[in-house]
Amino acid sequence: MLMGKIREIFASDELSRFRRGCFGLAALGAIVVLGTNASGAKGETRVLVDSYADEDYLKGKEADDALKRETYHFVEGKFHGGNMRDPSLREVSFMDVAESLAAELRKRNYYPAQTQEGGDLLIVVHRGMTQIEADWDELFPQDDLDDDSFSDSEEEDGTEESPGTILDETGYTYREQDNAELIGFDRALKRSSLNVQEGFELQDMLRSERYFLVLMAFDLRILRETGEKKLVWSTRFSLDAIQTNFEDAHFALSRGAANYFGTNLDGKLGKTTTHLGSGEVETGELKVIETLDDEEE
Repeated sequence: MLMGKIREIFASDELSRFRRGCFGLAALGAIVVLGTNASGAKGETRVLVDSYADEDYLKGKEADDALKRETYHFVEGKFHGGNMRDPSLREVSFMDVAESLAAELRKRNYYPAQTQEGGDLLIVVHRGMTQIEADWDELFPQDDLDDDSFSDSEEEDGTEESPGTILDETGYTYREQDNAELIGFDRALKRSSLNVQEGFELQDMLRSERYFLVLMAFDLRILRETGEKKLVWSTRFSLDAIQTNFEDAHFALSRGAANYFGTNLDGKLGKTTTHLGSGEVETGELKVIETLDDEEE
C-alpha cells in the first residue's frame, strides 16, 4: 500500500509543479535570504512538540559536530477533520502545508530530492484537528431539574454514567487517550519527572481542539531495497485551535517545530512561542549567502 502511494506521488504532475515552484533557486545553484515582516504576524501562539528519533539515526545525523545533509520526498498522510466544523482545514491544501514545512526543514539540513530516483527519506505528513468528546453536562443541562430527585432515581434504577464521563484507571476518557497519542502528549504524561502542574496543564489541553501536524520519516533506501518501512524519526506538534484558523496555524506549527525535526526529546515536550500567519516577506534586495557546486545538487 505504501509503495503504491509512493509511485502515485512520484508520478504526479503536482509533485513536479511543487518542486519547480519551491526549489527553483536550488536548481540555479543559489540560496537566498528573504526578510520576515513582523507586521505580518496575527497574534502569538505556543507550539508544543514531541520528537522521537532512532538512536542509530541520530549518530549519523549529528556526527562530527555538524548536521548531515539529507534529501527527502513528501507523501500526504491522513487527514483528521475533528468534530467541529472548520472550513479552514479544507481550504489549506497538502501542497500549502508541504511548502511551509520545506522552508523550515532546511534549518535541520533537510532538502527536497532533485530526482524521483534519489532521496534519503520518505516523509509522510499527517494533519488536522483533534476530536473532542461532547460534554454531556452541556448537552443535557440539569438547571431545571431537581438535583436531589435526579440522584435518587439514579441510585434506584442503577443507570450507568454517560459515555462522556467514563474514565479509565488513569483518569482520561478514551478520546483524550487517543488525542494524547496522536499529538505526542502520551509520552510526556508518562514521565516520572512530570510535575503536578504540568500534568494538569496537559490534561486540560486534551479537552480542547488542537491543530496538529505529524511528520513520520522513513528510510527510503531500505524501503526501496527491501520493502521494510523503517521509521527513523517522527515529530508531532500542535497548538490551540481556539480563536484562530488552520490557514494561519499551519505556518506557526512549522516554525514552532523547526528545530526539533530529526531529534529525540525522550518524552519531554518542546515549547516554542511564535506568531500566527505566514509572516509576509518584505520587498527588498535579495542577498546570496551560499552557492552550491554542481556536485552538491
